[in-house]
Amino acid sequence: MAQNRHVHIANDLRRSIKRGTYAPGTPIPPETALMEQYRASRPTVRIALAQIENEGLLIRLHGRGNFVRHQSGLIAYSAGSRTADRIADTNAALQVSVSQRNVNASDDQAALLGLPVGSALAEYRYQGHYRTDPCSLTLIYVPHSVGTIDISVHDATPTGEDVREALAQVGVHIAETRTRVASRLPSPEETRTLAIGSGAPVMEIERVSLDAEARVVELARIVLPGFNAEVHFDDRAPAPKLEAA
Repeated sequence: MAQNRHVHIANDLRRSIKRGTYAPGTPIPPETALMEQYRASRPTVRIALAQIENEGLLIRLHGRGNFVRHQSGLIAYSAGSRTADRIADTNAALQVSVSQRNVNASDDQAALLGLPVGSALAEYRYQGHYRTDPCSLTLIYVPHSVGTIDISVHDATPTGEDVREALAQVGVHIAETRTRVASRLPSPEETRTLAIGSGAPVMEIERVSLDAEARVVELARIVLPGFNAEVHFDDRAPAPKLEAA
């Protein structure tokens, strides 16, 4: 019965959110009120809340309660050029903040960049928000040996394509991009930064950019909540022909 009860509570709260009983940005009743309303234990209520939090309907703010998340729609990433303009329009409603600092390459960063561990890197951190709710995190690394670039907050995109444009402005042109997409559970830092539940899968996009000499000039790691993310791939190559049996 306890399992069925938490499913019933989650379904009821989900319906209330979707029909506007609880508006975006407003709190839902506290746990004690939900326990009384549904005649359920605190653990049962918390399981129900975690379920709809992992679906992207709630944001849990420590010490303040559970709030209805603003729905930004899909956040899109293009791994090709043909869909780039449409993707830019899709992401235009997001507000993006950018910060920069110097770091030393970790083991995995050094391996992807083809540099010694500890090499000097510029880190560009992009945090995307829809209204007041966080919805994307992008970390981009450019080796100091590649060059120094200036990033304008006014031109910032949630997935950091403006870094590649800034590289082109200083004569560093990208000839090849390698993209890896993976689905996984978020790290503790990502749950805090993106305000998502620990059981909400994220989509991680790893982008490695090379110049004409096969030198890695940029490494990007983009993390998007799985409940509102999509990736577009462009392939101009014709489909392979199958040999007749």
